[in-house]
Amino acid sequence: MNNQHSVSCEDVEMYLLGGLDEEDKLAFEAHLLGCKECRLKLEELSEVVGIMPLTAQPVQPLSGMKARILAAVAEADQAKVEAMSNTEASLQSQPTPAVPVIDSASAQITDKKKTKSWTTPAFAAAAAALMIVSAALYQKVDHLNNESDKLAVQVQELQQQLAAAEQPPNGIQVNSVVALTPAIPDIVAQGLATIVIDAKGMHLIVQAENLPKLTNDEAFQVWLLKEGKPVNAGTFLTNDGTGALYYTFAPDQYDQIAITHEPDANGSQPRGEIVLAGKLISG
Repeated sequence: MNNQHSVSCEDVEMYLLGGLDEEDKLAFEAHLLGCKECRLKLEELSEVVGIMPLTAQPVQPLSGMKARILAAVAEADQAKVEAMSNTEASLQSQPTPAVPVIDSASAQITDKKKTKSWTTPAFAAAAAALMIVSAALYQKVDHLNNESDKLAVQVQELQQQLAAAEQPPNGIQVNSVVALTPAIPDIVAQGLATIVIDAKGMHLIVQAENLPKLTNDEAFQVWLLKEGKPVNAGTFLTNDGTGALYYTFAPDQYDQIAITHEPDANGSQPRGEIVLAGKLISG
């Protein structure tokens, strides 16, 4: 990271959101192996972050996209079936190997031992060849049948996935999404605060970028305000001006959310200036 701090539990959010560089990512993963608290927090946060795409405005797929996908799969299925039919037709139209016909008069003249020694291998060779061809074609048809069955299963799974994509996960709802805007002039920072409700309570997910550079022990602190009284929601550090925070709390009616630039991460009340702020809207 660009800021001067060692790997700690505060890096959970940045790790999950992909904000760590490769060196810091490897260092945090090593830290994760020996920190049960971080593993539990990472598991809980992963469940909540997974529904964040629901906070975006839904985008309609291109016209006929679903129909084209299913049509392409069905066309592939039909091609397999036609190939199987052509193979079976080829088997039916293939001429049966000719069996030599022995003239009865010649047979009477020909020595019986010579006739027997010639006809027995010929019949055996023809029968063997027919069995080999039949077995190969049977295996080919069986293979095509299996491929057709697999393709039918894939079509069914695709249809289920398309249907599931249109349904939100049960038990989770996005209560509010708040855009955080600069509270001081001459900065280009911006952020987003998402409040999610599930069976475990309310979860606050804060993401910010283009924040001022931190020096020494400085940190950013998130505050939830109710009637002007701030409640500390945690601190976070940044990597190239980008930071994130995750906070679980009991349901309450907060009015605003703010991010302050603090001299350190130890304050119980705001001491630095407000960098980003937004008004919370009840869901």
